[in-house]
Amino acid sequence: MMKSKKVAELLKVCRGKSPLLILPHNHPDPDSLAGSWALQYLLEQSDGIASTIAYGGVLGREENRTFKKQLHIEAVRLRSTHFKKFSSIALIDCQPGGGNVSLPSDRRPLIVIDHHPRRKNAQADFVDIQPDCGATSTILVEYLHAARITVPPLLATALYYALISETQHLGRDVTNRDIRASTFLFPLIRHRLISRIEHPVHSREFFQQLYTSMGKTFTYKSFVGARLGEIYYPSFVAQLADMLVSLQRATWCLVTGRYRKTLHLSLRTTHTRARAGHILRKVIGRRGSAGGHEMIAGGQIKLAGMTAEERNELEEMIFQRFYRELGLPENLKPNPLVVEHRFTQGRTQIHTGENTDPHRSPQPGKRIY
Repeated sequence: MMKSKKVAELLKVCRGKSPLLILPHNHPDPDSLAGSWALQYLLEQSDGIASTIAYGGVLGREENRTFKKQLHIEAVRLRSTHFKKFSSIALIDCQPGGGNVSLPSDRRPLIVIDHHPRRKNAQADFVDIQPDCGATSTILVEYLHAARITVPPLLATALYYALISETQHLGRDVTNRDIRASTFLFPLIRHRLISRIEHPVHSREFFQQLYTSMGKTFTYKSFVGARLGEIYYPSFVAQLADMLVSLQRATWCLVTGRYRKTLHLSLRTTHTRARAGHILRKVIGRRGSAGGHEMIAGGQIKLAGMTAEERNELEEMIFQRFYRELGLPENLKPNPLVVEHRFTQGRTQIHTGENTDPHRSPQPGKRIY
């Protein structure tokens, strides 16, 4: 009943506001794209309200590009002319002032729907922010169900994939609501498309970036981190953090990378009640913006006008502040994750930096067959 009232309130706010501009966060992931598409479909089916989905940034991650292409999601690159054409704006999976959305500071959105903790300036005619959900798509699935709207297979597949992607197959920051939403969608989805999206074809640039990143990754006890420098798409930071936190014995992971004068940060942990979002906001402070949940967080810091030395000092300070939050020594000497590799008699021998000083010659490593 409560969801039905929420949908009725949403539709009431939107009446007479067609066409509507729907903005997911910059460099959108499956959750923000699927949530935007679900809102677009709900408004069109319920009240004939037209809308356009436009995103800032780029779709750099192969998974996200494949997601958009395979599911035929009609989302376009955001242009300044969009703000002249559309008087009403909806924010999906983001909030005003969050640092990850291209909403002009002088524009008040009509709608804000998000699953991240609420920001102080999250003001709109319709606001539905529910941090107790693992994904924004869960909120939109509940809207569609409450409105008794039949969900077509491609949209169902998009929403389902968004849920399993955001929660790592319902294993990270997941709630009973996310599980119920995924159960509702499961009979409707196209499973072969899920497989294609989850296992996309990668470019040579991706493997080059991955290879380079391994040389910039370091460890200290249960912490693993990486300072990547310049990256060729911003979501690689989160992609690598998801990968590195799976390192044996690792419980915390912090990765930074620079893209077009912005420092992107991703924090991951295996602790289910670690308040990662709170920690990253505290570490970044007023220098930028951050948000997240118990086990996952992301942030951005603008670097425009800073010299190379100042950028390096900033990253060093960020890691020092993070070490303090974890109770690690600020002057810790991290070990490189991988020191060198070579091929010996048809077998690959990998030397890791574990239990070694990065300034000394590597010790004999573990042989991997």
